[in-house]
Amino acid sequence: MHTNSVKRLQKTKNKSFFDLSIYQFLGMFGVLESDIKKLDFYEYWCEVSRGSGMLPIMQDNSEDGNLYDESCEVIDCLIYLYDWEKFSRIYINTGK
Repeated sequence: MHTNSVKRLQKTKNKSFFDLSIYQFLGMFGVLESDIKKLDFYEYWCEVSRGSGMLPIMQDNSEDGNLYDESCEVIDCLIYLYDWEKFSRIYINTGK
């Protein structure tokens, strides 16, 4: 991960549902989509999470450190903790 992204993305000591690590990125808390992909129900989560909030984590491939130009690429997404935990509670209680 690029230096700027590493400085901004911080793993907390807390865990969420399904033992996923909680991260802080630009003042927002959430779980990484790459961690959700490891779960058996990832495809189902993709279907039902349309419209949920997520924050792209960008990698800057340029020299100037500008995260908003064409040389940037999304390397992961931070799924907002509120949305992830709401989904998790419903999934645990109903199986859907």
